[in-house]
Amino acid sequence: MRYIDKDYSDAVVVAYEDELKANQLDKSSLANPNIHPTLKGPDVYDQVKSFVHFNNLKNKMLQDQGGICCYCGQVLVFQKHPPYIVEHVFPKERCRELAGEYENLLLSCRPTDEEEKERKDAHDKDDKFWHCDKLKDNKVLTYTPLQPDCSSHFRFYESGEVEGLDNEAKNDIETLGLNCKYLVNRRKAAIFAVLYDLDGNLLPNDELEKYCAVVMNRKTDNTYPEFCFVLAGVLESYIKK
Repeated sequence: MRYIDKDYSDAVVVAYEDELKANQLDKSSLANPNIHPTLKGPDVYDQVKSFVHFNNLKNKMLQDQGGICCYCGQVLVFQKHPPYIVEHVFPKERCRELAGEYENLLLSCRPTDEEEKERKDAHDKDDKFWHCDKLKDNKVLTYTPLQPDCSSHFRFYESGEVEGLDNEAKNDIETLGLNCKYLVNRRKAAIFAVLYDLDGNLLPNDELEKYCAVVMNRKTDNTYPEFCFVLAGVLESYIKK
């Protein structure tokens, strides 16, 4: 998890917020129980997602996040797969006022074809097979990517596992399924690729430092490397000061 800085002054966001207000589906209007009295949060979102400017807003959020999941850091664009889920940080089922607000919306990964196949082949079809928004559902997190210090509550390891540094972070990891087998294995492979050479030897300190200095930079297409914040955390722990 890493902080996602939202730009409320962007023209796309302004146009979308104006459309919310024009339809009285903004948070100020919906705070009044006499406005759209029969609409609940999911109903509000059903209307909002058909707005003219909503698709532009999703593209803006994809740029905000550099093309990676707000929670686990997986890439969000697949050639033959729906790319992402629009995530309500504070669940729309619990607060209709925020159901359409940019401030409450992020993009979470959708289960990949590989994950779908693994789950289909597994004997245990428990929901905990999933992760991120697919597992979170309408639960409330303590730490979210909207908080500047969110990353300070988690630590990643070469094993691919993530540790919560306090009880609240541990609960969030459980809520999001961030230590599910699929994510752990995928993170482990990504970490191994940047720590070791082809013979399995740990790369020299200067090479680790060079990669650590750029891993959180956007690529030429304005996206971040997959699991960039995971890689940065692990690299920093391996670099000899």
